[in-house]
Amino acid sequence: MKTTIKHADELRSLFRRLLKDGKVPAREAQEPLQALVRAAMSYDMPDVRANEAMVAIEGEFVGLNELRVATELEVQELLGYKYPAIEQRVTMITTALNRIFEREHTLSLERLRTVSKRDARNVLRELPDMHPFVEAYVMLMSFDGHAVPLDDMMLEYLRREEAVDPEIPLPEAHRFLEHHLKAEECYDFYYLVRRASQHSVSDAEKKKAKG
Repeated sequence: MKTTIKHADELRSLFRRLLKDGKVPAREAQEPLQALVRAAMSYDMPDVRANEAMVAIEGEFVGLNELRVATELEVQELLGYKYPAIEQRVTMITTALNRIFEREHTLSLERLRTVSKRDARNVLRELPDMHPFVEAYVMLMSFDGHAVPLDDMMLEYLRREEAVDPEIPLPEAHRFLEHHLKAEECYDFYYLVRRASQHSVSDAEKKKAKG
């Protein structure tokens, strides 16, 4: 892209502003499969809704193996059909858990800690119906990988801030961010942009409600 240098500069400028405006809490490592389920319920959703979904899942299923063998309709009914893209999210979760169980002969991704981060990420990317936000979230939060979880809501925010090309697709935006951010910057950037994008959406909804 001809404007890559311009957007890279705007990206760094935005990151500096966000760091000045908000404190980033310490990252708490998450168990990989728990991170996968949380991420599947989180993309393009406010954190409060994702947290509610996780409370419902953890209250209904004793462990992720019970979630794995539940029918998709059971899980959809539990979370509510009004949850955006619920069918896609539940299919992603149950299909991924079953594929991991078949591949690893156990419901665990701990083996990925023994391979390179590149190989670990390829395993996640090869899971059926995998959303780029989800695999990046698992890499970042569970394997301390050089990854930036990005969804459409966050991407739209970056476009408005002119930190990425206005027509860049989501997969290419992931590559752009990870190319221009250091591994140790990824979590701070993810946290700050996710928070800013959610605040932006909330403010827009309030203005719309006021007419």
